[in-house]
Amino acid sequence: MSIQSDLAMMQQLVDMKYRQQQESFGRLIMQENALRASLAKLDTHLADSRNNTDASHKAIGADVVWQAWVGRNKRELNMQLAQVLAIKERHITQVKQAYGKVLATQELHAEVRKQDAQKTAQSQLDRAISSMLF
Repeated sequence: MSIQSDLAMMQQLVDMKYRQQQESFGRLIMQENALRASLAKLDTHLADSRNNTDASHKAIGADVVWQAWVGRNKRELNMQLAQVLAIKERHITQVKQAYGKVLATQELHAEVRKQDAQKTAQSQLDRAISSMLF
């Protein structure tokens, strides 16, 4: 195998790893967005319930039970969101490193192709000069 084909293979592997990192990161973003949407929905429901609670619900304590339930769910969603954000932070670093590897292999591959083209051109020039001399 030539250096150029080795680099092409390495570039494909690095690109594949980068795409996998991006897909994984995308799933984390979707999970984060879903958790944030759920939190916003709970906040909306809580605000609505505070504005629309009638006297009978207050009398039996349903409003307090509802607010406690919302509080527990918000706490759980916030814990899940914190975990997703921590994982996301690690993934950001991994995606950046994978992208750096993509750029480095692209640059290496381009440099090797350029050197090969220069060698080919020099070889053709040498043959042309030697054929003119003889």
